[in-house]
Amino acid sequence: MDIKYNKQKLSEILKDVYELLKTPISIFDKEFVFITSYPLEGYLTDYCKIIREDKGRANKCRESDEKSCAKCKESNKTYSYVCHAKVNETITPIRFENDIIGYIMFGEYRLTGDSIDVKAYANKNAIDGEKLQKAYDELTLLTQSQIDATCNVLGSCILQFWLSEAISLKETGIAEKVKKFIDENLCESLTVAEICSNFFISRQRLNSVFYERFKISVKQYVLKRKIDKAKKLLAQTTYSVTEIAEYLGFLDYNNFIQRFKSIVGITPLKYRKQNS
Repeated sequence: MDIKYNKQKLSEILKDVYELLKTPISIFDKEFVFITSYPLEGYLTDYCKIIREDKGRANKCRESDEKSCAKCKESNKTYSYVCHAKVNETITPIRFENDIIGYIMFGEYRLTGDSIDVKAYANKNAIDGEKLQKAYDELTLLTQSQIDATCNVLGSCILQFWLSEAISLKETGIAEKVKKFIDENLCESLTVAEICSNFFISRQRLNSVFYERFKISVKQYVLKRKIDKAKKLLAQTTYSVTEIAEYLGFLDYNNFIQRFKSIVGITPLKYRKQNS
């Protein structure tokens, strides 16, 4: 899957979440390669910077994050955890259809009720205890309800990633997927708005990439495929015109008649008489 990331747009969306949390938030691709963050230059807290001053501890940070991504991927759900350095982080998947194509991670933060002996950890790892404690005390303090609310907000952020084209797929790939989706769901209403929502794409972009690939608008293609299906049903079955209209997702019988005649040139009943 060819995925494009607009780092500037992603950072602008992450900024709003940061203003609520006051803790760094970052985006990684599906291989857990860093894409962008907010703040751009200060996405690591002072606590994390101290931990990562040592190469061995930095490697442990990486291993901890990768294990958490693996658990997030396995469960396909948001996952909160305590890293090896005794602070809290949360990771949530960025999904497209049934695939995870990236991750959003926020933290480090303190969780209300935590009881952590920072100085003991510092002594064990040859770190200045006073310095590490000061950095720990400066971490954002969050309640569990704030964490849960943030995870809900991130769901809206992910939708905004697609609608604003902060994350996008290769254009031909989207067009082919939309075409397949339409072909497999002809019995649904299949409005352009519903298709946009299913593929996390704006109406303008959807119409643009679909027309570029197939030289027909999405709305016209949906109608054409429905009428093609209606012609087969009229010629090969004994279903009534009303039943066929309902089967193909037309909520208005008269609208179906008008649409059919505009494309075929004759009414459904006349078509049936000529082709049954």
